[in-house]
Amino acid sequence: MKPQLNNLGMTLIEVLGAVAISLISLTVLMQLTLSNRTHKSGIDRSIVFKEVLTNNAIELKGASVDDIPLPGNCIVRTYDFQINFKDQSNVSGSPPACGVALPGNNTIQVIWEVEPAASIQADFSSSSLKLPKYSNSLKKVNIYVRGYPNGTGGQLIQNQVTLFKR
Repeated sequence: MKPQLNNLGMTLIEVLGAVAISLISLTVLMQLTLSNRTHKSGIDRSIVFKEVLTNNAIELKGASVDDIPLPGNCIVRTYDFQINFKDQSNVSGSPPACGVALPGNNTIQVIWEVEPAASIQADFSSSSLKLPKYSNSLKKVNIYVRGYPNGTGGQLIQNQVTLFKR
């Protein structure tokens, strides 16, 4: 009579196969989790850019037209990602963004680009409605905010708003 084999346990091959499947599953799960966090971080940075842009637009609306540089000039400001002001400089240049170099890593750059009223391209349905294009009392200001979503490079995010100040 032949002895009966006990097939109730797992072989080494089966254990190694189960470990490999578990490791692959864990790796895929970790990749999905990290990808989701990176995407969320990019969205958070975009919200910070919009907040900085809004704050600068509010400041511009409250400023006197005499406090705004002459056309052809720009105010360049830098902030960190906690929206702490770092520095400000005045530069001359031509559109767009006065030709200012791109911001560094972990920096938010805000540019107030001032254009003369004559550069305003506006048409109205009524001929009696006109902008004072040849007046020093009207300035067109493009405010740009730009930076990198993860703070260390990648695709540049840039938002812009145009305001008229008189």
